[in-house]
Amino acid sequence: MEIRFVGPLGKVTGSCTWMRDLVEGWNFLVDCGMQQGEYDEDTWNAGTRWPFDPLELKFVVLTHAHIDHSGLLPLLYRLGFDGEVWCSEETARIAQILLRDAARLPGSRYDEPDVDRIRWRTPGGKTQLGGYHRLDQDLLMRFFRSGHIVGATSVTILWGKPKSGGQKSIVFSGDVGPGAEDREVLPFLRYPQNPAPATYAVLESTYGGVVRVAKGERNPEARRERLSRLLDRILETGGTLAIPAFSVGRTQDLMFDLHMVVANDPVRYRAIRFYMDSPTAMQVNGITLDALNRTQTDARTGKVRPVWLGKQLFRDLGLQCHEPEHVDLVLEVSRMTLSIDRAEGDLAAACGNTIATRWRSIFTPVGNREALVREVTKGPRVVVMSSGSGDGGPAASWLPLVVRDKRNIVAMSGYCGKGTIGNALSALESVPLDQRRLQAGSLTWRSPDGGTGSSVPLSDVQAQVCHLEGYSAHADQSDLVDWMFENHKGILKQSIAPTIFLQHGDDEQRGSLARALAKRADEWNLEVDVLLPDDASQWFDLDRGGASLRVAEKRKALEAQIASLQNALAKLKAA
Repeated sequence: MEIRFVGPLGKVTGSCTWMRDLVEGWNFLVDCGMQQGEYDEDTWNAGTRWPFDPLELKFVVLTHAHIDHSGLLPLLYRLGFDGEVWCSEETARIAQILLRDAARLPGSRYDEPDVDRIRWRTPGGKTQLGGYHRLDQDLLMRFFRSGHIVGATSVTILWGKPKSGGQKSIVFSGDVGPGAEDREVLPFLRYPQNPAPATYAVLESTYGGVVRVAKGERNPEARRERLSRLLDRILETGGTLAIPAFSVGRTQDLMFDLHMVVANDPVRYRAIRFYMDSPTAMQVNGITLDALNRTQTDARTGKVRPVWLGKQLFRDLGLQCHEPEHVDLVLEVSRMTLSIDRAEGDLAAACGNTIATRWRSIFTPVGNREALVREVTKGPRVVVMSSGSGDGGPAASWLPLVVRDKRNIVAMSGYCGKGTIGNALSALESVPLDQRRLQAGSLTWRSPDGGTGSSVPLSDVQAQVCHLEGYSAHADQSDLVDWMFENHKGILKQSIAPTIFLQHGDDEQRGSLARALAKRADEWNLEVDVLLPDDASQWFDLDRGGASLRVAEKRKALEAQIASLQNALAKLKAA
């Protein structure tokens, strides 16, 4: 078995790893993501210079639905691929929504019929974590929850005859979420699982050099306190709090936190109107609710556990996760939070804390957007909207008017890359209003057809701009190290794998994470080899301890092997 990292080496987007075994005839990808904001993204995203032939691939394994991991699957099918895409059920459902959105964007290299061609495959039809799933004879796969978004998994590939002593394995982290068991950071999802030990590991390094020591970035209470202060501000000004948010994960987390802030002091915030303007998020809300209801029975112990629902919801509401009535109450709270078309009304819970007893649905969908946008100073109100970067979607209608009035607030809720509206707005956060009047440049949105839309001079941006910390769905350095090194009850200390490949991060992040992993290995007296692949043409032979096989060297070896076989055949014919 060989592996080649054709996706993000020294980059963060465009995840794609090629694996093959020429003897067994295995040829497949783990993820096939779109590059976003990279210097050479057009070349990769066109698919014309992929080193693999889509026609020859047998299948794809997908870790999660985000476009930087799934975004080129429709193009793969357009170029001849006809295999299956293996993933969790939730990932398949969310990816279909995101890929359809991507297909409608101006300049997309595929269309919705290409999305319809994707052959999604979930083992057994329902997500099962930890079990073994057959991909081919002596080729198996396992899923483990990664805690990043709903449906996101780490994936282990195993090859060779089971229990023969010759079986090897490699675990792909996918994107790992923050926190751990009993240290969950975000509202809904269960903690990331530590996969079973493997021969090799491929670990993401998006924030491999970041340690989130700031209290607010790890403390949900501090995160909600910041939201509370923003609500207080719009109560004073009567303006609009606009929150651009990514439709998957971020919007659902914000909705929960806003509900919790209001439930903590319903009288104080009763005058505020809350709107949801994100068609994609509204679809994802339903998938999230289905996922939170899903359970899995341990075949060995008979215990029933939730697949995705986290214990932190029970703690937030003063409930117990092992009490059936409390489970029902938590699920009802989730429904009230994410089902925005429900009639308002208090939960009237018979158990739990005061937050639980005061919980009510607060969001309503945006009907006539044009009319509401014209009333951006007739608040107080909160609008959670897509897109998260502020460039397109409903945000392109709201922000051009919201930013012009000092009674309003724009709160960015996630990372916004260079060249985005969100990035330009964030740069104004620390600039006083009188100094903004001297600012050159402008904010320019694109119209739905790809042309130039609304434009606002930076000197006219009067709204308060801030960033909501604490909503990242990515693990930081400490999380990644803890994910890789399992400390089981202080007794068994082990690494998931003795050989670790680092990808999905810029070189500074990868280097910092490599040093942190080496430090932990040294502290635990473990032998661990950390590799930082730097050449997308480089093959690693996983049946020979991960030895590097350069493409030129591999070609030379194959040519020599072919010549040898031709000579042998010639001798046989001559005999």
